[in-house]
Amino acid sequence: MKVMLKVKEWETRKQKHQRKRGLYRSALQLLLVFIWIAIIWSMSAQSYQQQDIQPWLQKLSQKMHIGLILPDVQFAYSGHEYSLKQNPYAFVEFFFRKTAHVFVYAVLAALVYGGLRYKRVTIRTGILLALIVVALIASMDEYIQQFSPERTSSIRDVGVDLIGGCLGIAVYGAIRALFRRK
Repeated sequence: MKVMLKVKEWETRKQKHQRKRGLYRSALQLLLVFIWIAIIWSMSAQSYQQQDIQPWLQKLSQKMHIGLILPDVQFAYSGHEYSLKQNPYAFVEFFFRKTAHVFVYAVLAALVYGGLRYKRVTIRTGILLALIVVALIASMDEYIQQFSPERTSSIRDVGVDLIGGCLGIAVYGAIRALFRRK
C-alpha cells in the first residue's frame, strides 16, 4: 500500500514537472515571437539612408575590382525602375531588401508555426494561424514604413512577406521531418 502511494506521489511530481517545463517552453516561444516582431518593427522605423547598402556595395566592388559586362535586365516595382546595366547597385540592393523580407518573415512564420505545433494544433490550423500572423505583422510593417523618411509602403511587400512565411513553414516542416526520421 505504501509503495503504491509513493509511486502515485512520484507520478504526480513528474506530471507537475512536465507541465512546468511545458509552460516555460510556451513562454519562451512566445517571447521569441515578440522579440522577432520588435526586430521587424525596429527595422521598419529606420530611414532609407540607415538601411542603404549601395555605398558599401560600391566600396566592395572597387576593392575587388569587379569589371563585369552586365546584361540589360530591367523591371519596375512599386513605381521605381530598376536596371542592372544602368544602376547595378540599386538593382542588387533591391534584391537584397526583398530577400531580407523573405528571410525575416520566414523566421516569424516558423516561430509561430513551431509554437502552435508544440501545442498540438493541427497542421492546417497551424499554417493558417502562422500566415495570418505574418499578414498582420507585414501589414503593420508597411503601415509603419509610411512614416519613415524616403521609405515606400507597398501591398506587394506583404505578398513577398507571405511567400517568406510559406517558405519558413515549409523549411520548419522539412527539418522536423528529418529529425523525426533520425
